[in-house]
Amino acid sequence: MYQKPQNNAKMSASNAIPYDTNVSNFVSVKLSGKKNYLLWKAQMLCLLKSVNVYGILDNTFVGPIDSDAETMTQYDNLVRGWIFGSVSEDVLAEVFNLGSAKAVWGKLQSNYDPPKRFEEDSTPKESDAKTEKEDRDAVSVETSTVDEGAISLDVIEESEIKESEIEETELETKNEVIERKKKLKKLKSHLIKGDWPELHSMLKEDEGLATEAISSDGSTILHIAVGIRRNDIVRKLLCYITNNVRYTYINEAQVLKKRNSDGSTALHIAAIVGNKEAAGVLLETNRALLHTRDNNGHLPWRKAYENMHLDTIAYFLEKSSVCGEEIDYVNLIVNAISAKQYSLASEFLKQFPKAASKSDQVLMALIKTFPNGLDDREKLFYPSLKSTLEMLRKTTLVTVYIFAFPAITAHRSFGDYTATCGYVCEVVAGIIFSIFIVPICTLASAFAFICLLVLIVCFPFLILYYLLWKGAKILDFALINKIEYKIMKREEAKKFLALVCDEIDQMKYRGSHHPFYTRPILEAACQNAYYVVEEILSRSPEAIQSKDESGYDIIQLAIANRSEKIYNLIYDVDERKNMHKTYEDSSKNNILHLAARLAPLSVLNQRRGAALQLQRELQWLEEVEKLVIPTFITQENIFKETPDMVFTREHMDLVKDGEQWMKTTAESCSITAALITTIVFAAAITVPGGSNQEKGTPLFKKEPAFIIFAISDAISLFASSTSLLVFLSILTARFAEKDFLVNLPWRLFIGLFSLLLSTTAMMVAFSATVFLVFCNRKLWMLAPICGLAFIPVAFFVGLQFPLMIDLFSSTYLPIFGKERKASFKNLIRKTYEFTLEYATISS
Repeated sequence: MYQKPQNNAKMSASNAIPYDTNVSNFVSVKLSGKKNYLLWKAQMLCLLKSVNVYGILDNTFVGPIDSDAETMTQYDNLVRGWIFGSVSEDVLAEVFNLGSAKAVWGKLQSNYDPPKRFEEDSTPKESDAKTEKEDRDAVSVETSTVDEGAISLDVIEESEIKESEIEETELETKNEVIERKKKLKKLKSHLIKGDWPELHSMLKEDEGLATEAISSDGSTILHIAVGIRRNDIVRKLLCYITNNVRYTYINEAQVLKKRNSDGSTALHIAAIVGNKEAAGVLLETNRALLHTRDNNGHLPWRKAYENMHLDTIAYFLEKSSVCGEEIDYVNLIVNAISAKQYSLASEFLKQFPKAASKSDQVLMALIKTFPNGLDDREKLFYPSLKSTLEMLRKTTLVTVYIFAFPAITAHRSFGDYTATCGYVCEVVAGIIFSIFIVPICTLASAFAFICLLVLIVCFPFLILYYLLWKGAKILDFALINKIEYKIMKREEAKKFLALVCDEIDQMKYRGSHHPFYTRPILEAACQNAYYVVEEILSRSPEAIQSKDESGYDIIQLAIANRSEKIYNLIYDVDERKNMHKTYEDSSKNNILHLAARLAPLSVLNQRRGAALQLQRELQWLEEVEKLVIPTFITQENIFKETPDMVFTREHMDLVKDGEQWMKTTAESCSITAALITTIVFAAAITVPGGSNQEKGTPLFKKEPAFIIFAISDAISLFASSTSLLVFLSILTARFAEKDFLVNLPWRLFIGLFSLLLSTTAMMVAFSATVFLVFCNRKLWMLAPICGLAFIPVAFFVGLQFPLMIDLFSSTYLPIFGKERKASFKNLIRKTYEFTLEYATISS
């Protein structure tokens, strides 16, 4: 066996090899071809010599003392693994089946090493080919027992390379490594900044940069551009035309071939980050990317699915039907619903219709995120010709009904009376009818005609408002876009709900109603999703009998979760209304006990301030009291608690918070009211311009501005005084539970309204004084004065008027009872009947 002397440190190892050596600390360059072979070789030699295993490459390695063949094989496999880990995938594909480190090193040297400075004959090449063939036939080669006669000429020549030549190569490549790193760093910097001219200039000088790894994970410039969404650069890397010259820095084959350390192509990166636009560009270049797997065997669509990039998943599904074979489509649709992308969920459901009929998860997810409609304030601003016409029609019909009803009623009464009193009474009734009733009916018709004229006159302004709305939408106003977004999402959710229910209805089932409607309708009752309940009941009326695990149906859940729209269904189903009057659960709680419990926090937070929250709770308790039989109002449960006792216990903290909120609001507003009272009282006794010394009358008493000042100042004084007294009455109130139902909210409303009136009147009085004293009757000065005076009033209205609206609507606008639509339909029917009767009388 051929061996070198053991005192040569370069070729022996007296200690065990450190297996935890971090190769990346020595070899930072991944071998990808001839361009960086010398850099890679220099770093690899430094690593091998630092741990005294370089002799494995030239069969001069002797190993530790008493090392056997298995140990020598382990050393060889370690060095071979180091080499494998420091080359690119393309290079690895050429040498991975070679069985020894020496054979791998020789293969890489023969492929990428430049010609030697000294003359070589053909014998080493033949020997290398022979060694490569033998290694492929027998992978486990014992490097420690090499026969002296088997050492070929190239091994001897390789072992005789001078140390000075290696050191010279290392010095030459060190500067190249530094310069190359600087160049790659500069290239990456320009890429992140999106500086294409600089990138284009560097790539023109060295086109290899486009396919070279520029990050530690082996990512190329294309990988990074896709990952940071520099899609314009992605397009230009694939095809860039300037001055009639076409540049293709990354061709179709390279797009598919170039991968990072995870085996991910650029399309995998696009799927991971959800870059749908880049995915489209890449697939236009090479559609084979769609079927390329990474090191874990994952296709690009799988990466998009793992990261739940729904738009990208939909795009992949559109490009290839194979993508949907392994997808959990129920989970996919549920995630689309949770993201409130209902249109995308509809597309998924059309591709996977079995998702809706597989379980009730899809319908449950929809109900939990079902969007609410516009509130009253948003409806006021949203331009809808349909709602405008409906409002005008209601106003006209109500007016006709108000005027026509007394006339028709009087005519009926007179008709009955004349039938018994004879001809004279009939004549008198006719005269009265002609004098009073006919003009009234004529006025009603005239009013309807006037309403029509108003509509015709206002129609151009409505169109102008509609155009202004659309213009504001284009200009991206936040409030307008929010309203449009809510409308769009609700319409998408409605369409998706109908689609899901259609799929469920196609299934066969046993029982009174479909089991997939049971949990969803109960959840809809908890979420106050009236539209969903209405849709389900229209398809399966028996679903109203659904109950949860505690035995509660949708009405009881509506009471517990304060879903007033669902609760109002009880007025349309009389038999269930009677059933709920005497309902008791296992703890002998009737529905009044449910109403006495504290509402969920999410429902309470929908109300402004603790006082209004408590008021709504009292309204629920009062409403349910009307439903149950009288004995149930004081009935005790198994815990010996009546509904009132439960309410007091559950709402103890809310009463304290409501009291604190009312007092804080009243104190703040009373200070403002006192300040306004002081100011306007002082202004009243010191009139602008002074007074006549003899008569004591103001000098400007005949000026219109002075009259406006006097009236405004008086209004402000009276209103602020009223406001101050009302707020003082709030501060001295007893704050009992029942006081929060009407008394305290109404006082607060009166106080705020008086304060708003006093503030407005004070600013008008001040403006009139400024115009009267300083403007010398110049009318153009009114514009800036009124503009400045409007600012504090606008601030007050913007900040406090919503609270005033909430106080008034919460106190006096009912939320319980039959649907107003049904009531209005009855009104239309009655009005139509009266109109026909009036026409008959007139004829």
